[in-house]
Amino acid sequence: MSPELTRFKSVMRQNNCFITKQRLALFKYLQASPAISINALINDLPNQDQATVYRNIKLFERIGIISRLQLGWNSKLELSNTFHDHHHHMSCVKCGKVVAWEEDPTIELRIQTVALKLGFIPQDHQLEIRGLCQSCQK
Repeated sequence: MSPELTRFKSVMRQNNCFITKQRLALFKYLQASPAISINALINDLPNQDQATVYRNIKLFERIGIISRLQLGWNSKLELSNTFHDHHHHMSCVKCGKVVAWEEDPTIELRIQTVALKLGFIPQDHQLEIRGLCQSCQK
């Protein structure tokens, strides 16, 4: 069993949630996917009732299994930092492609410095760079 799956089961138990076939399938799908829209997720899980997918997304958000990324005007879902290393995103304004990139220590330090200078104690952040991917630049 993968460490992420072990962590998933632990988070579910800590929150007194049952690990159903649908929840496990949703988690495994998100584990293998980049950030994805809710509509695409529903289309890619055709054996699950739409209402069940929505309920499980809401539960996963509430207990910290997934994060909702606000990318431009749209939102996408991905597993939270509990399941993978902190990272940032670039999104194409033309085709909607989202690319995750590893955190950069220089950027992370600058975010901390700015937050502290403004009297904040940072707890979390998202960084998105919007532009054109290589395909859309042609």
